[in-house]
Amino acid sequence: MADADLTPPAAPPPLHPFDVLLQLDKRVRERAPVVAVNAQLSEIRGRLALRLGAWNLLFSMDDVAEIIPVPRFTRVPGVKRWLLGIANLRGRVISISDLRDFLSGRMTVAASGSQVVVVRSGAWDYGLLVDEVIGMRHFGPQQRLAALDDVDPVLRPYVSDAFFNDNQYWLGFNTAQLLADSRFLNAAS
Repeated sequence: MADADLTPPAAPPPLHPFDVLLQLDKRVRERAPVVAVNAQLSEIRGRLALRLGAWNLLFSMDDVAEIIPVPRFTRVPGVKRWLLGIANLRGRVISISDLRDFLSGRMTVAASGSQVVVVRSGAWDYGLLVDEVIGMRHFGPQQRLAALDDVDPVLRPYVSDAFFNDNQYWLGFNTAQLLADSRFLNAAS
């Protein structure tokens, strides 16, 4: 018998952790009823929680391209104060906007916890300065608030839903609404 016949078959290369997560996601989606997946996708997938002043906001992970430290940016003359400038992000030019200043007229004082959440609309990326990125949060239907009546009026146009958990209100922020807002898109003074 030849030595080649005694050699065990080669083991497949180990999977990258991200590939394992993709396989797990695929299996869960195959086993979950379609209605449940569509109705509770945000509860299943979770949302990015961040702090903006006194507001606790939730961004859909579908809208977030990445989170970066506050980059060096170049100021642009003749624009509104909330448009802080433009930055080079690995060869792509993105705008950096102070989200709190745009919404409320109160500037964010950049601190050590401040970060930029990069959101995407079509081929364009927009950087939104926030006070702090908290992490992922998951909410069930029992934590959803029925009404949005108590949401701050300056924030209300961008809030899609709200939750109450651990004695805190969490507001689902609709970035598509922000990126479609003509006030946001027209930053010229």
